[in-house]
Amino acid sequence: MPKPTETALRGRARSLIEAMTERTRWIYAVPRDTGIAALKAMLMAEGLGREEEDAKAGVVRFSNDAGSIAFVVFDSPELEVTLLEATGGDAAPILAKVLEKTGFYAQTQLLKTALDVRSPEASKALRTLAHMVVAWDEDWSDLFLLHLASPDPVARHEAAIATSIAAMVARDPGPAISLLEEAGRRETFPKLRETIGEALNVVRAMTGGPVELKPERPA
Repeated sequence: MPKPTETALRGRARSLIEAMTERTRWIYAVPRDTGIAALKAMLMAEGLGREEEDAKAGVVRFSNDAGSIAFVVFDSPELEVTLLEATGGDAAPILAKVLEKTGFYAQTQLLKTALDVRSPEASKALRTLAHMVVAWDEDWSDLFLLHLASPDPVARHEAAIATSIAAMVARDPGPAISLLEEAGRRETFPKLRETIGEALNVVRAMTGGPVELKPERPA
């Protein structure tokens, strides 16, 4: 697969941001060393109240009194980023202020890394991007397929998880079911086929469709 040009990467990143803007739902990855405490202080300084916090999961939710703005801060040690989600048309100016202070991982660079499927950082980039899929399109399908069809079983494992995450973030199974079904049919490693099946069950559950139940093993 030929490497995309910088122009193509910028165009793809632009379409990602446009999809977020259309839905007034933006998701960015910011440096983890910013710290949740600093992000909480920034959001509270903008008049937002802490709605809910799960310290163990590393998740904090904020909103304004009118309910027109919502923020979710999710700390991910595994991905080495903090994910910041802003929802509501009035959230955009606050998000811009926060990102100006924290900086963020550019979508162009994340896409470039994820598309280089042989890169040791490709799977991490894919899973980070999976948290930004607010709407499915053909480019997203192609990117997840690229990883699900990788010759590297570790990459396929990560891709299965990333595909289910993307469906949950998008709140839409989109092509995830067919992508995972095809991956399961191709897979030759039993344990990895099981992982793909688990990811598929997560996505199928979103539709209310049947999930595959595994028989319990005797103790």
